[in-house]
Amino acid sequence: MKTLPSAHQLQRLPLTAAMLLAFTSLGFSASTIELNQPYAPAGENYSITALQNLTPLTLDGGTSAGVNPNVNLEFQGGFGVRYENAYGQLTDFGIGLYDASCAPGIQTASTGLNIAFDQLVSSNGLSATLGDFHLNEFSTDADPSKVAPTISIYGIGNLLLGNFSTADILASHAVSLLTSLDPIAKTDLWKLNLSALVGPNVQVSGFTLAADTHNGGGSLMVVNSDPYFLVGVNGCDCAAVPEPGSAFLILSAGLGALIIIRRRNRDLFSSK
Repeated sequence: MKTLPSAHQLQRLPLTAAMLLAFTSLGFSASTIELNQPYAPAGENYSITALQNLTPLTLDGGTSAGVNPNVNLEFQGGFGVRYENAYGQLTDFGIGLYDASCAPGIQTASTGLNIAFDQLVSSNGLSATLGDFHLNEFSTDADPSKVAPTISIYGIGNLLLGNFSTADILASHAVSLLTSLDPIAKTDLWKLNLSALVGPNVQVSGFTLAADTHNGGGSLMVVNSDPYFLVGVNGCDCAAVPEPGSAFLILSAGLGALIIIRRRNRDLFSSK
């Protein structure tokens, strides 16, 4: 987010972003809606679970107890987190750092959203649409009040494929602008490309979004931060799994047969 693409580099909007723009451009607004935990969007192959008490960057220590997702808080169509503060009060928020200093041993913690796929999906074309960073194609630096995303990505058996900070995301050119900030509709949407982080043809079981301790401009964040939101997940295609008759197994069988034939020929000639 530190170096932003020019207008001619803007990418085609995904369906969720197009629907969001159509909704806001007509002047509609909606109140915050609390969702069940976990929340399974209709017609999608993933579920969304809200988390709190995440340690930034490593994203460990999180809990889903007393937390649930919300939508339409500050950003129409954006999923956030309704968390329970140290006093047991439910607080609507997005994905960001919050003041949990009253909890024992916790100074800075992040809310987050975990995306769990129904089955393994391919990293090819896999991305998350994020919103509300208050930036456009003319921005030269990040909004100092806004946090930036950090993400943990999981593979086969939910094993960790990697934790990626904002600096990692920028260095991998994994984020790009989808729609510029509209002063009325307040919609700036961003594409976070997971394949740019874990590589192509990787099997992914899910990922967790949270807030970095630094924003896209490198500024150290303090609690409470101004959060961002998840708008949608794109390219959730099932991962290719080798099956009997696949090219890999046929090649393996062919090599095995060739080795056996060569050994037989060697034994035949050595016996003469």
